[in-house]
Amino acid sequence: MTRFCHVILDRDGVLNYEAPGGYVTDPDQWVWIEGVLDALAKMAQAGLRLSVATNQSCVKRGIIDQQTLETIHDRMRRDAAAKGIFFSGIHFCPHTPDQGCRCRKPEPGLIEEAVQQSGISKNQTVFIGDSQSDLQAGRAAGIATWLVRTGKGKNTEAALKEGMIQGISAENVQIFEDLGQACAALLART
Repeated sequence: MTRFCHVILDRDGVLNYEAPGGYVTDPDQWVWIEGVLDALAKMAQAGLRLSVATNQSCVKRGIIDQQTLETIHDRMRRDAAAKGIFFSGIHFCPHTPDQGCRCRKPEPGLIEEAVQQSGISKNQTVFIGDSQSDLQAGRAAGIATWLVRTGKGKNTEAALKEGMIQGISAENVQIFEDLGQACAALLART
């Protein structure tokens, strides 16, 4: 069984509740999913490196500017730091789907960037997400990818089991109720 040392996390639907309208546009809209901070604290205490990889097309769509996104991420960092949690990097793609960039999930760019910055090999890294594009990005980057049922996770799980996610086989994806359950599985490997 692989021992993971680096955990890359999707943001919306994994760490925080999805905002009405689909985008967190203000730091006051940032609401952690119940139990996430406790799970992250346990991972941090176990010495796991934590990174975030998130699509944020709201920037290029003109819904928020990059400074507002940074302010939201500063709020996230402060809340996490108060619990002894530090992210080695928060990687985001500001592009819209039609821009054809390599960083927007399901492309692997954000995941590869997080792996490179961490200095930890792909073999010791796991990506945890809730969407089809998360599963595809992790696969494209060549790293283990787990699904949580929070956020879009239940719908993604249904599509996965129906064989509707191109290139992803349901038996190759570990599925967890939430980040707390995924954390317990990670810590059982250490």
